[in-house]
Amino acid sequence: MPTQLDRGTGGVELPPAPAERFPDRLRRRWRSRGRHRALTFWILFRGIPIFLLYAILFALNGFLIGWRNAYDVSLAITSPADTAHPTMAWLLSLAGWLVAPGIAGAVAGYVITASIASRRGTPLESAFAEDHDG
Repeated sequence: MPTQLDRGTGGVELPPAPAERFPDRLRRRWRSRGRHRALTFWILFRGIPIFLLYAILFALNGFLIGWRNAYDVSLAITSPADTAHPTMAWLLSLAGWLVAPGIAGAVAGYVITASIASRRGTPLESAFAEDHDG
C-alpha cells in the first residue's frame, strides 16, 4: 500500500529543495514589507532607521564633546556654539529639534489615524441613534 509520500512522487526519493540564497531571502522580505499594519510599518521602516541615525550622531557627539554636553545640546539646554566641535554640535541640536518631536508626532498621528479609520466603518445611523424610551 503506497504511503502519502509515495503517491506524489511515484515511489522515487526526491532530493530536498535547495536552500534559499541570502539575496533572494532579503528581496522576498523587502517585497513583503507591505504586509505590516501602518504603525508597525512606520516603526520598522521609518522610525528605526531615523532613530539609528540620531543615535549615531549622538554617540559621535558624545565622543567629541562629552556625553553631558551632547545631552544638553540635543535638548537645547546649552548652545552648540559653546562646544569644542560646534559643527557636529549644531547637527545634533538640529536633530534634537526636528527628529525627536517628529518621531513622537508621527507615531501619535498613526495611532490617531488608525483610531479614526476604525470608526469610519460605523454607519452614521447607528452612531447617532436616538433613544425612543421616553
